Amino acid sequence: MRDDGADRVHIAETPSQAAKHRARPRHAVSRRHIPRHTASRHHVPRHAAAGQGSISQSKFGRPFRRLWATFAVSSLGDGFIYGAVPLLAVVVDPRPLAVSAVVAASLVPWLLLAFHAGVLADHFERGRVMAVSNVVRALALGAMAALVLLHEIDLALLIVFVFVNASIRAVYYAASQASVPEMVTSSQFNRANGVLFGTEAATENLAGPVVGAATFTVFRALPFLADAVTMAGSGLTLFGLRTNRPAVTRERPKPLEGFRSLLADPMLRVLVSLIASLAGLQGLVSGILVLVATRDWGVRPEFYGVFLATQAVGNVAGGVSTHRIAHRVKSVWILLGCAGLSGASYLVMAAARSWLLAGAAFSLVGFAVGCGGVLAISLRQRVTPDELMGRVGAAWRGIVWGAAPTGALAAGALATLGGLRLPLIVAGAAQCVVMLLLAAPLARRVAAIERVIGPAAT
Repeated sequence: MRDDGADRVHIAETPSQAAKHRARPRHAVSRRHIPRHTASRHHVPRHAAAGQGSISQSKFGRPFRRLWATFAVSSLGDGFIYGAVPLLAVVVDPRPLAVSAVVAASLVPWLLLAFHAGVLADHFERGRVMAVSNVVRALALGAMAALVLLHEIDLALLIVFVFVNASIRAVYYAASQASVPEMVTSSQFNRANGVLFGTEAATENLAGPVVGAATFTVFRALPFLADAVTMAGSGLTLFGLRTNRPAVTRERPKPLEGFRSLLADPMLRVLVSLIASLAGLQGLVSGILVLVATRDWGVRPEFYGVFLATQAVGNVAGGVSTHRIAHRVKSVWILLGCAGLSGASYLVMAAARSWLLAGAAFSLVGFAVGCGGVLAISLRQRVTPDELMGRVGAAWRGIVWGAAPTGALAAGALATLGGLRLPLIVAGAAQCVVMLLLAAPLARRVAAIERVIGPAAT
């Protein structure tokens, strides 16, 4: 056995395993993990591909750089339509029910198709899954741009296109996140996930919507055409990305296996509870945010998008700084600190009388969500077996992203009962309570993990 570094666990190979490794193509990445019969199935990450050079602690290899570049381009395109679709919905049918139906069509696939997206990410080569997904999205978006240009788009077609685009994006997202451990060392997980999270926040949530909304007012088909071009470029480039070929087995991957695996792991069970609470309570705030911002904090409607950008700025800062913080602070304290920071920030927003204080607190919420989310994803990747990476990640997103609309629905009822600021008060108090309740079990579980596989940052 050879010593590949402190973050690897040494496992003796059987003769059949050695033969299998010798037969693997040169572009394949080593896929070793602790056997599944161990208590927590702790994952040993995959590293640089043979023939592509090793990855240093400070630099990413070419495969990850290609993934990041294509992710940035496709996220920017997603941002274009993120800003344009609501405006198009208002043009097609301005009734509130119609507009909300379009928004729902963009969210439902993450709940309905999460498990199946994970199966595709585990059953096929992930680079190919990402490439095909974005090329198909390019075709769909091109067709949508043509219909908008010809003034043939109606509500039913808009809902169908939004649903199809979001469904294929769920598949792309499952494959892209599952492929990260193939391209970087485990000590780089925080930094790699932070780069991707920060890139998504900066492009899809910050720059993209502003450009998409502005170009829509000039030429309605332009943001959809631009998104089609970005997806085509991203997809075609991804055909050159080589990732692991999944092991050939007679048994087909089971969609619910990732969900069962997620809930069966004690650490992941506590961790997803914490992150889902962040998402659900963020949804509780988002459900009434536009009303309290415009009525109580003095945000003019035309500048509401700028106010939302304060959270995106926090997301970027939190995402890209996670690996630096993790070098100095233990993972469990970062996670609990992020939960406490978001809760305290919601309470500050509830007490705020101006948009300046509310916006500053909202940016801290974004920082907490970015930093905590990146660290949680990295921990999940470290303990998930290779063959379940896509399905466990998809189950995670189904739970976490499913919590947000649930919170948004509750916001209206709370605001009706106790005023617009009540959801902010409830969100802040509840997040602090969740932090206290999960502190002890989270500390035990994370400590147990790090005793086996080492700290998240070395």
